[in-house]
Amino acid sequence: MLKGAVARRYAEAVFELGVEPDTLDSWLKDVRLIAEYFSNRQLAFILGEPNVRFERKEAIVRDLLGDKVKPEGLGLALALVESGFTALAPRVRDEFERLYNDHRGQAVADVVSAMPLDDAMRASIISQMERVTGKRIILQEKVDPELLGGVIVRVGDTLIDGSVRRRLELLRRRIAQGGDLGGAMDGLDDLIPPGGQPGDSGALGTSGPASATSSAPRDPHGPRLAPRLPDTGRGPGRGQHGSGGKRGKGRRR
Repeated sequence: MLKGAVARRYAEAVFELGVEPDTLDSWLKDVRLIAEYFSNRQLAFILGEPNVRFERKEAIVRDLLGDKVKPEGLGLALALVESGFTALAPRVRDEFERLYNDHRGQAVADVVSAMPLDDAMRASIISQMERVTGKRIILQEKVDPELLGGVIVRVGDTLIDGSVRRRLELLRRRIAQGGDLGGAMDGLDDLIPPGGQPGDSGALGTSGPASATSSAPRDPHGPRLAPRLPDTGRGPGRGQHGSGGKRGKGRRR
């Protein structure tokens, strides 16, 4: 069975266990904590070592997590260890967060910008992405100076690349192909205000290339935690022409 499918089934089982009594918030805390602990290399090595008896692994997990998660959360952790799926804990967390956000009517937008966002830019991105998704947007911000300016926004499988680096790459391709440069820089003014420098705050620039793909359908039949999870198995300005040379001039005979 594919690891992604296994992680999704565990996440769905946890979600179903927490949605009716509305304990999703505490489950979110637990799956995040379990993923954090199981991502430790030394612990992951011990828990994944086949020569270490399960009783020893169980004692370690109980000692680390017993007073930090609820009993059902401990059951999830032990089920992952017993089934040999310790390494899937981060994927289970990610799948559960996706289900949690969908249930709450919210979405996480991963934003990469050349410089830290100011309040106006942050508000603009949130407003635009809420119109696109119809959900409340939670920003996760990251700075990457190599973008030169503009931003890249990803919400789920939807990517909006409004970075200056992307626009310059498109421009270089047009120059290399000898195409008309008119419009090659369209939208760049949205990212760099007049007289500003790359990285200055501007509009989101959603006129840039965007791609969206639908995620794989969920398997509605996942295992349930009752009380423990079952074992599921082991540039140039506008208006120039040509490739940068002057028009109308040729070699005189």
